[in-house]
Amino acid sequence: MDKIANSQVFSKSPVNRELLKYLTHSSVKGHKPKEYQIASDVFGKKFDAEKEVNVRVYIHNLRKKLKEYYLYEGQDDELVFELPKGQYAIDFNHSPVKSLKKKVYRFSPMLFVASLIVLLSLLLFHLFFPFNEVKIGFWNRFLSNGFPTRLVLGDHYFYRGNLPSGKTVTMRDSHINSDGDFDDYMKLHPELMEQMEKTSLTYINNQAPLGLFYLMQLFGSGDFDLEMDYSSRTSVDDFRKRNLLFIGSFKTLQQLKNTVEKLGLVYQIEKTLLEYQTADSSLTFDNRSTPYLSYEHATVAHFSVPDGRRVLFFLCDLDIGNMALIKFFTDEDRMRDFSKKLDELSTTNFKAVFEVKGENRTDFDIRLIRIDALPNDIAEIWP
Repeated sequence: MDKIANSQVFSKSPVNRELLKYLTHSSVKGHKPKEYQIASDVFGKKFDAEKEVNVRVYIHNLRKKLKEYYLYEGQDDELVFELPKGQYAIDFNHSPVKSLKKKVYRFSPMLFVASLIVLLSLLLFHLFFPFNEVKIGFWNRFLSNGFPTRLVLGDHYFYRGNLPSGKTVTMRDSHINSDGDFDDYMKLHPELMEQMEKTSLTYINNQAPLGLFYLMQLFGSGDFDLEMDYSSRTSVDDFRKRNLLFIGSFKTLQQLKNTVEKLGLVYQIEKTLLEYQTADSSLTFDNRSTPYLSYEHATVAHFSVPDGRRVLFFLCDLDIGNMALIKFFTDEDRMRDFSKKLDELSTTNFKAVFEVKGENRTDFDIRLIRIDALPNDIAEIWP
């Protein structure tokens, strides 16, 4: 408390310092003061219902000061003071990550030496036991073009909001899938600005770890420069010197959504329809389900750019779509037949749609419905 009160952020705000100390002592004792108590104990005022909002204003300002403090001076603090909306008691949250970070700094010399030993061991292993190429030609061309490959997992967007009970929780709306969607929603509903706020929390579906499982079996014996990240933390500009391999739902594309739609793959969230656009028509696929069977239309799109970089999207609505799709693309026999269809297109730029049948998150069958060539000149699609 003293560290925060004496910080630069609070240096010119004696009112916020006193309010912070009062709420801290009350919270440590387990008390939850009312507005009239705060008005009397901190500001020496008698409670007046007409001036009740003044206390809320002070609390609001204190909340902003705490956020500013942890953004700069307190960003490495292990103990975080939080003042949730709608209450006057402080939550004391311990950050195990920051605690571990300090321990890592303390033992960094030993960790450095250990890292050198591990790196030298890996180098010797690589020299005496050379890696093998991936057995599927499609992946060799993708991974061995001299550029690092970033594997991006599509993560779902969350925000914080109030329940009818007044409790603030983390929630998800399938129509709000990025910061941009959130901002647009706030413009349409300004009355909700005090009830909803952005959060850094996201989550990934089953398709991501299971997709990684199949890919790592394929790539595990190869010497490839692979990176990994989430769609919420990436933009198109991140791939100016990298290949892109995306695995995720249409709802998790974030800033990559515009690129996919330029490829003629448009997903209508409200109707759960996939719109597959070709040069002369537009096909619609319904991701319907029955009590016993789910139908999913998963898509794959691949193209290369003039400097040799490659971009590959695995897209779906339900988990079973990408789970079946990635199993298909890591199966030697199936990819041998699929490669013959690619040869008929006379281009490595293509998009395709597959029908997947399954139950819940288990895929039973996958069938190629259509494959189409993409333009060789994709300057307007990718940087």
